[in-house]
Amino acid sequence: MERFLLRDAIGLRRPPRIALVADRFDGRGGAEMYARNLAAWLVARGCDVHVIARAIGAIEQRLPVAFHEIAAHPRQPAFAREALACAAAIEADVTHDMGVAVGCDIFHSHVGSPLACQRAAEAAHAAWYRPVRRLLHGATRHRRLRARAAEQFGARDSLFIALSRRGAADLTTLHGVSPARIRLVPNGVDAAQFDPAAHRDAGAAIRRRYGFSPDDVAVIGVAHNRRLKGIPALTRAVLNLRREGLPLKLLLCGGRPARASDPGAAVFEAGCVADMAAHYAAADIAVQPTFYDACSLATLESLASGLPVVTTRANGASELLTSETDAIVLDDAADVAALTATLRRLATDRWLRASLGRAARRRALELGSDAAFASLVAVYGEVMADRGQRLLTVDGSGSFTLRVA
Repeated sequence: MERFLLRDAIGLRRPPRIALVADRFDGRGGAEMYARNLAAWLVARGCDVHVIARAIGAIEQRLPVAFHEIAAHPRQPAFAREALACAAAIEADVTHDMGVAVGCDIFHSHVGSPLACQRAAEAAHAAWYRPVRRLLHGATRHRRLRARAAEQFGARDSLFIALSRRGAADLTTLHGVSPARIRLVPNGVDAAQFDPAAHRDAGAAIRRRYGFSPDDVAVIGVAHNRRLKGIPALTRAVLNLRREGLPLKLLLCGGRPARASDPGAAVFEAGCVADMAAHYAAADIAVQPTFYDACSLATLESLASGLPVVTTRANGASELLTSETDAIVLDDAADVAALTATLRRLATDRWLRASLGRAARRRALELGSDAAFASLVAVYGEVMADRGQRLLTVDGSGSFTLRVA
């Protein structure tokens, strides 16, 4: 395994000190799990990692990293001040912000463009309700979001991570970020972690827990913000097909508390689960019909789990896929008829499900998290090079190479 060293201006070599800034470092959502996996990956390669966050999870506390807790909420100016002061005190070589602070070396917004996300959240509602929603949410909230985004994306000395080409375009057109300061680093997935063969028994146990029969076709949806991620449309599509007599069951993870359901029910609430790999293994089809997603980790995890995946072009991860080859990509998240027709095809064609699932797994093996994290380290190298430092990669033979984009 390669390791990283920093060579400073006078030639001394030492482990690079990386400060990761996050709201919560507790694995509750996709961004939180990404930060945890990145921290573990960096530590394994010799980096001195410090995590600056408002909350640290019990599992995360086992990592060999230094933790610095901040009491202020990320939407408060005090959070950014305290985070930067902490990074300065520990003399971090690179400050990598996961989209909550202001003024770090690297701004990595896992939600992509907050303005694009806001527009998509509005589009996810029925047309008649949108003006009502604007009235209920009020202009003050929108002004605060815009002011916060202007502050974060207006940081002149930061580099900005975009998770997709569409996301990079949003940063430029909606936030005025110069393309020269944007680095494209799509999410990756640890395919070994979601190997379906390793979780077959656990998946079968979950199917028994919910009373799924061998003939039931289990559809899995993963979302915290359910309307934004198209879960109401997915639910309608599943109910439509059940009225046609197809044996579909919908398993929803995230967002709401787990709820016991009768085996004859159509929708099952798993709640927030720690063993997502096992829940993917319990499913036959994965659907993320999102109105907006910078680059869905759930989509990549579903691919790695060998599931046929249905998503939309509003998902940045769709740029990594070829529709009808390794996934099915729909044009419009609001088109329930198209989603219903796609699920009907998959529910009635076991061979198509198997073929797409095999192709999905192969594609996931090409989209490894190692490559994504290595691309981030190359961005770290850029930051260090601007300060007269050099980030070196030490391979197994002990030879050095310069690590910079």
